[in-house]
Amino acid sequence: MYDYISIHSENYMKKIKSKDLEQYLTSQLGFTTESHLRFSKEVSGEFISLTGIPANSNGNYAINTLEGVEEINLIEIDVPMNLDDTLELVLSDIANAIVKEFSWIIDEDHVLN
Repeated sequence: MYDYISIHSENYMKKIKSKDLEQYLTSQLGFTTESHLRFSKEVSGEFISLTGIPANSNGNYAINTLEGVEEINLIEIDVPMNLDDTLELVLSDIANAIVKEFSWIIDEDHVLN
C-alpha cells in the first residue's frame, strides 16, 4: 500500500486527452514523460510520480497497460516516502495547479493530511 493524491473529474464524467495532459505536465509543471501517461519530477532529491488513468464512473480501474489510452479522467500522484514540509508544499502546489487547469477535484479520501 502506498499514499497518493487522487485528482479526478466530477463523478469521473469529464475526460481529458492524453496529449493535453502530457503537454500541460511537461511544459507547465516541469514533469518528464517516463512512458505513456506516466510522468516524474525530481524535487529535493525525491521523485514525484504521476499517472493518468482511465477509470469507470466509480473511480475504479483495472488496466494492464496504458498504451493506446487516449483519454483519462483520473490522475494519481504518488507521495514519496521521505515527505518533508518542502515536498508536501510542492505536492500541494502540483495538485492544486492540475485542479485549476482541468476544473477537477481532489478526492477527500486520497489527499495529504
